[in-house]
Amino acid sequence: MKISIAICTWNRSRLLDQTLSSLSRMSVPDDLSWELIVVDNNSTEAGVNNVLDSWKNKLPLNSVVEKEPGHSASRNRAVQEATGDYLVWTDNDVMVSPNWLSAYHDAFQKHPEAGFFGGPIEPVFEEGQPTWIRDTWKICAPVYATRNLGKTESALGIGKMPYGANFAVRMDLQKKTPYDTQWGRKQSGMLGEDEVSVLRHLLGEGVMGYWVPDASLHHMIPKDRATVGYVASYFYGQGQANALKGNITRSAARIWWDGWKSLCGYYLRKPVAPPINWLSNRVHAAICWGELAGLRSLVKRESIAPDESKDSPPT
Repeated sequence: MKISIAICTWNRSRLLDQTLSSLSRMSVPDDLSWELIVVDNNSTEAGVNNVLDSWKNKLPLNSVVEKEPGHSASRNRAVQEATGDYLVWTDNDVMVSPNWLSAYHDAFQKHPEAGFFGGPIEPVFEEGQPTWIRDTWKICAPVYATRNLGKTESALGIGKMPYGANFAVRMDLQKKTPYDTQWGRKQSGMLGEDEVSVLRHLLGEGVMGYWVPDASLHHMIPKDRATVGYVASYFYGQGQANALKGNITRSAARIWWDGWKSLCGYYLRKPVAPPINWLSNRVHAAICWGELAGLRSLVKRESIAPDESKDSPPT
């Protein structure tokens, strides 16, 4: 068996170096070959090239540059480059456990009928978890990609899906299921949903998935992401996704009003109320602004679409 591991990166050279270091310490079964594909999506940090060059003789590394901006475009490039039987996706800010790859290898052998897999993600705050994040973890958990579906193997499905920093897809299915470039982060943007749309499609086709509890990794959270602004930017992206998926039931005027009301509540409550009260206001405001941005992009998309009425027969 051959396994391809793929990482898409935009800057973050320091964390990328840590990730590659953890990959170099994995235990690899004797009957397994593997390759590592790193797709650089037009990084502006010179350090990214330096990091990749420093690991080229230490890992089975194939590094490429994808000019089209966006995580989905980078994922699709990784799929083009991959030559394994399975493609394991991770991120540029993780530390994999020593048995991460072997756990996936065992699961692939045990369930050859399955098409996708996922493993645990545990966030680690590099400078300690701020108290306000700990006190609002029910809100913040998805922001920092924590995922744990238990210590035993189980079937995956709607409501029990892996997250993007730690999942795998059988290569024949991945080659036939590209990532939609309307989804996924672009540089510092926070619109996600890229792997969600692929996994939902596979489930719709009747493909089975399995949770692999031993394929665990740590998601490293630097200080600049342990902020209210970063949490808000995540939910702004969720709001954009709501609009693009057609999940908006309020008028734009009502969204605008709700956003301002929630933002005012945030500023009024933050000095005096527990974090769960004021953060929920900030989150709701961010979702509203994201929904408005998503609606604007839909209007813009429609305004530049070809006018097909010119080719329509008269009525």
